[in-house]
Amino acid sequence: MKFFLKKVATAFHYFNPRRIFIILGFSLIFFIALRPPTDPDMGWHLRDGKYLVENHFQVAKTDQFSYTMSDFPVVMHEWMTDWLMYVISEKAGLFTLSIISALITTIAFILVSLGMKNELEYKIIAGIMGLIASIPILGVRPQMLSLLGLASVIFIIYEFKDDPQTKKIFFLPMIFFAWANFHGGFPVGLFLLALFIFFELFKFFVRFGLRKKKERRFSRWIGGYLEDGRITGQALFQMMLISFVSFLLTFVNPYGWRIYVEVFTTIFDSYAKSVIGEWLPVSVLNPSSSQFVVYLTLFGVLLFFGFKKIGHVYLVIALIFLYLAFSSWRHVPIFLIISIPLWVEVVNKLAGQELSKLTRNKWFLVVMALVVFLVAKQEIEIVYPISTSIDRLAKEGAYPMGAVKYLKENPIKGRMFNEYNWGGFLIWQYPEKKVYIDGRMPSWRLGEYKVFEEFGQVLHFKDNWQDILNRQEVEFVLVYNSYINKVVFSSQGWEEKYADGLAAIYVRPQK
Repeated sequence: MKFFLKKVATAFHYFNPRRIFIILGFSLIFFIALRPPTDPDMGWHLRDGKYLVENHFQVAKTDQFSYTMSDFPVVMHEWMTDWLMYVISEKAGLFTLSIISALITTIAFILVSLGMKNELEYKIIAGIMGLIASIPILGVRPQMLSLLGLASVIFIIYEFKDDPQTKKIFFLPMIFFAWANFHGGFPVGLFLLALFIFFELFKFFVRFGLRKKKERRFSRWIGGYLEDGRITGQALFQMMLISFVSFLLTFVNPYGWRIYVEVFTTIFDSYAKSVIGEWLPVSVLNPSSSQFVVYLTLFGVLLFFGFKKIGHVYLVIALIFLYLAFSSWRHVPIFLIISIPLWVEVVNKLAGQELSKLTRNKWFLVVMALVVFLVAKQEIEIVYPISTSIDRLAKEGAYPMGAVKYLKENPIKGRMFNEYNWGGFLIWQYPEKKVYIDGRMPSWRLGEYKVFEEFGQVLHFKDNWQDILNRQEVEFVLVYNSYINKVVFSSQGWEEKYADGLAAIYVRPQK
């Protein structure tokens, strides 16, 4: 009996209130990040992974999944992620893929502030706030790996600021080498490093000039707002050299320098950014932006009271990324990741130990445990059924599973025209036919030909829409079952072969 009581006492000592809060905090972040695998691009990621396995890791040089852009020199910049997604889904199922994606997201939102010398409780709270604001853009997506890469770079930056002699900066080349092969978002990490080095160099030269001029009063002002001068010129030179090596290693990928062409073509494609949802500017009037607006409001209030207590160079960098966040939904999580260290810094200095004490209150922990339980129950009840049933996944993601089953049972000869949002799903679930368009292709161009703009002409029934379908030798279309589609296609003699509440199939009139 004494032995049992001793073990209980040891366990109770180990699971003290602080450790309980940390466990609950990590669990809450994980379950908030747990998303069903319904992303429109997941299908072509899985098929690309299958292609890599079948071709012994030889990446495709031209597009394998469409007939409209079959000669396009494709750059699958997520090739390693595609392979992992395919292997995991084949060996362990899509639910495991959701779990791994949630773990990656959790690590990213915690790691980003671990380089700061603050209480872990504050880092967890900041991570929770940032993740909640990111909910509209989270998912089983390769972009989560870019968030992890960015968090790793920020972690190293804070370690370097605290100790310019740290050896952790030597991990940067390895991070960027891996990042460039897992996802094309790596330029954001290089941009962050460039901004950090630029402002630190500016501080260094200003301090050097002030020391020469002996302007002590101005020097104190600069010292207060541009932080101290712990980072020496030698340390900055070392950081610049390592950053340059990191940049060079991003070229070590199957596509070499062409990966930059793909990335920057996507970023600066004004037409695609004007019509694709996640590339549209953030509007505060959009209901989906409510979490982001609340986050920014709280963040702004905290900055107002704690402005003089934070690192202003990093604040300027965060504001640059805030501008980018408002320019596109896709950049919102990037800003949130970058802003988390500032949130931690301000809250810690404003609240002191009071917030830390609150997190150890037994009633607070009871309420938090209840919240974690409810969030976990809700997310698992949603994610697991969707991840284990293609029919449920298709229903949740609004994909044309019924039409696909019809086409498999009643094959239609000839080429297919399909909706943009369904391209990835069709590549995955209906490989019998190559697609007209999918989520990889908004910025693809061959000479003057741009398939995404051509798709828009057909979608909106521009004057030449029938000429486009004739030129592409389209024999049937798989489109939304809408009144306008029914009227237009029927009026031109196209025969409706299938229709349900979501999709319809129209076959070209016989000559």
